[in-house]
Amino acid sequence: MTNQLDNATDLRRTAAVAADYEVLQGLITAATGAGLLVWAFGSSTWATIVMALGVAVGVGYYQKRFGKAVSRHSAILTVAFALVAVVVGSAAYGVDRTLGLPVLVLPLAAAVLMLVGFRWGYRHVGVEPAHWVALGLVAVSAFVPLVGLDGLRERTGLLSLGAALVLIGLVDHARLVRSMKPVPRD
Repeated sequence: MTNQLDNATDLRRTAAVAADYEVLQGLITAATGAGLLVWAFGSSTWATIVMALGVAVGVGYYQKRFGKAVSRHSAILTVAFALVAVVVGSAAYGVDRTLGLPVLVLPLAAAVLMLVGFRWGYRHVGVEPAHWVALGLVAVSAFVPLVGLDGLRERTGLLSLGAALVLIGLVDHARLVRSMKPVPRD
C-alpha cells in the first residue's frame, strides 16, 4: 500500500513538473542571470553573448535530456512575458541611469515581474523558499541608495537581478532534474 502511495505521489509530482516544464528550465534562467552580472561589471556586448550562448546550451540540453514537452499556448505566453520583461526592465534601467532617483526603479519593476512570474509560471509546482529569498534580494536592492550605498548606482539592479536569476535557475534546474527521468535513447 505504501509503495502505491509513493508511486501516486511521484506521478503527481512528475505531472506538475511537466506542466511547468518551460519555467523550470533553470539553466536558461541562470544563464540570463549570469549575463546580467557580466553587464553589471562591464560590457553589454559580452552580456548578450553570455545570455545567447546560455539559452542555446540550455535549450539543447533540456531537449536532449527530456525531449520537447511544450504546448504552443504555453510557449507563446512565455515569449510574450519575456518580451514584456525586457521592455519594462530596459525602460526601468534607463530611468535609473538618467534620473538619479533616491530609489532604483529596475529592482522594483523586476520584483513585480518576478511576483507575476511566480504566480503564473509555477502554478503547478509552487514556489520554493529560494525564490522568495531571490525576490526579497531584488526588492530590497531598490532601496540601497537611501542608505548611502549607491556607489554602483544603476548597476545595483543588474547585480541583484542577476544574482537572483542565477539562484532561481539553479534551484529550478535541480527540481527539474530530480523530478523528470531522461528520455530513452534509441
